[in-house]
Amino acid sequence: HFAIIPTSQPPKTLSEAEAKVYDLVTKRFLAVFFPPAEFQITTRITRVEGEPFKSEGKVMVNSGWLEIYGKEAESDDTPGLVPVVPKETPKVREVAVDALQTKPPARYSEATLLSAMEGAGKLVDDEELREAMREKGLGTPATRAAIIEGLLLEKYVHRNGRELQPTAKAFSLITLLRGLKIDELCSPELTGDWEYKLAQMEHGKLKRDQFMKQITDMTRHMVARAKEHESDTVPGDFSTLTTPCPKCGGVIKENYKKFQCQKCDFAMWKIMAGRQLEPAEVETLLAEQKVGPLQGFRSRMGKPFVAVVKMTPEFKIEFDFGQSNEANAEPVDFSKEESLGACPKCGGAVYSHGVAYICEKSVGPDRKCDFRTGKIILQRPIEAEQVQKLLTTGKTDLLHRFISKKGRPFSAFLTRGEDGKVSFEFAPREPKAARPKGAARARKTAA
Repeated sequence: HFAIIPTSQPPKTLSEAEAKVYDLVTKRFLAVFFPPAEFQITTRITRVEGEPFKSEGKVMVNSGWLEIYGKEAESDDTPGLVPVVPKETPKVREVAVDALQTKPPARYSEATLLSAMEGAGKLVDDEELREAMREKGLGTPATRAAIIEGLLLEKYVHRNGRELQPTAKAFSLITLLRGLKIDELCSPELTGDWEYKLAQMEHGKLKRDQFMKQITDMTRHMVARAKEHESDTVPGDFSTLTTPCPKCGGVIKENYKKFQCQKCDFAMWKIMAGRQLEPAEVETLLAEQKVGPLQGFRSRMGKPFVAVVKMTPEFKIEFDFGQSNEANAEPVDFSKEESLGACPKCGGAVYSHGVAYICEKSVGPDRKCDFRTGKIILQRPIEAEQVQKLLTTGKTDLLHRFISKKGRPFSAFLTRGEDGKVSFEFAPREPKAARPKGAARARKTAA
């Protein structure tokens, strides 16, 4: 389809949302006609005890298309590197070590996944196949969006804000295909191979009947491989658990779909509510009759939830949310537990219990209090030490990695109100510091 562009008709009565969309479309349209943005970059390598350390200074000298978005070319107000006279030996005044962690690649959004599908040929090692896919990619411009919608509809991926996250069903499918040695369905090389052969047909180097026969043979091979195995015989890198079967003491082995005892009929599904249980979690469940709280489960409506997974006396596996009437039928023994502090509502002791931190008087047949706060809030585990601070001082440390309903990470304090309710308090935003004068100048690059 054609790109969305503004018309010559000026906008008149637009809502706030419509005005924002119109502004985005208009700016992008105008930016196409502007030159590239240009930067000057200085790169300096300083060696200390033979180890290289890299420093960079960057300044925009020609805003180009960025001018449409209000980013003007900077003069001498961008901080640069400290000047060094030729052949001067810098002195090391201070050494600091920062303990950091590497970050995994960002998850795909629909926009970045569409771009990756378009450039999927880059992932193919074979040069001829890569060349065949150079202008093709996976799908076509008209079908790529529909492919993503199909993955969402069949629950192979789900939306988490802007991100697309693979589900346990998707991982299970890849495990199945690799176990059956049907690797061609897991790689863009299949598309590259077909595009290459279609190009050969176009130039008269391959007959249509030959191409169709190859597809038929490949399909028969896949169907035959699938028929050779039942769900418990699919090959794969599966675990043998060290914890014995709770029913008969036999050995429990993992297969494609279950954790299955080799002596009796005890078995449990690997996937519960859209989340795959890991072997280590199953080991804990078998040994202690419960594991968790675990996050990553999803309801039938697609909403994420947190729960403890427990095993009943009848060896059934089910969720425990810690709020059932059955769980409150008998008193809970907290004598072996360590109190985290006093309940802000009634003064009783607060303990770790199930999926939450609760008041001792909020469980059992004689419940008199309802104070509780989750062990996981907005996908972030809350440590017992932070709950102690919350109970004693009314406020935790600044906690990071909460995930909003739109899938965006944020940081906040947890605070305790006079009514005992736990809520968020956001740190004030720091004002942007003014840029000192002085900038490094070196080579030009185009953005």
